[in-house]
Amino acid sequence: MHHIHRRLIITVLLIHHCGCVSLPDGSSTTAGCSVLPPTTEDAGSEPLIVVGNQNRFVDGIGWIVGVPAKLALWDRRADNHSVSPETIAEVTMHLRDHQMNSVMVRVNQYDPLGEWKRLCQNKNIPLGCRMVGGSFTVLKYSLLPGRIFGEDWYNPFTESLHLYSDIPSLGINEAVYARQVRDHKNPGGYATIKVIPIVGMWHETRSTTEALEYIARNGTAEDREEAYRILYPSYGGNWGAGLGSVIPFGSVWTRIAGSLLGHLANGVRSVADVNRL
Repeated sequence: MHHIHRRLIITVLLIHHCGCVSLPDGSSTTAGCSVLPPTTEDAGSEPLIVVGNQNRFVDGIGWIVGVPAKLALWDRRADNHSVSPETIAEVTMHLRDHQMNSVMVRVNQYDPLGEWKRLCQNKNIPLGCRMVGGSFTVLKYSLLPGRIFGEDWYNPFTESLHLYSDIPSLGINEAVYARQVRDHKNPGGYATIKVIPIVGMWHETRSTTEALEYIARNGTAEDREEAYRILYPSYGGNWGAGLGSVIPFGSVWTRIAGSLLGHLANGVRSVADVNRL
């Protein structure tokens, strides 16, 4: 009954949100959802979703650039720039359940001006942290658009969750991190530390662990196994990328190496689970 109730919620979210798309000029058309960033005082009952318009040429380049991620996770859905409504609904439901209503979910969208505006408007993070860590992350987003370079991530300085992969567990992992930032006694400092290579892996450890627990509680056995299959190599790949960041162009290869270790660790876990039965 719990899973039936969960699927009904997802269906409602799909009906409520999936007509929200962005236009080339940065404006949006909607079907049942607002496009104005909510403030802390007037946030609605649902997170905002903005979906970028399809562009076969740009998204085709993004798909090719995302090949290393596909190899690392051994999944064609990684950085495929074609996110299904079901994946969007899974991520949105986690945000909704935890009252993360000020978060904007940007699905395969590039909007640097909008991100700079959200950086200035976000009162949940101290100004100093927004000027340092926030400016760095938004500048990186502006110069290296995810519409091409992909990688699902959450920017706490703008409260924007960026989705480029059609893999629910990756988005849920970022949604968990969003809640951890909000609930921390010093959200600005906590978010700023994550920008530092290697040191930020503490955040990854916490969010990955909690995301796996959340999916195990709320998903099916298949959801749980897929989450392990994806998040173990994703976590290992993040370690590898962090270690390889000190080497010019080394992070791509060290990410793949770290992901291989993650796949191996998941294989060991799977065998151990079978032996316990």
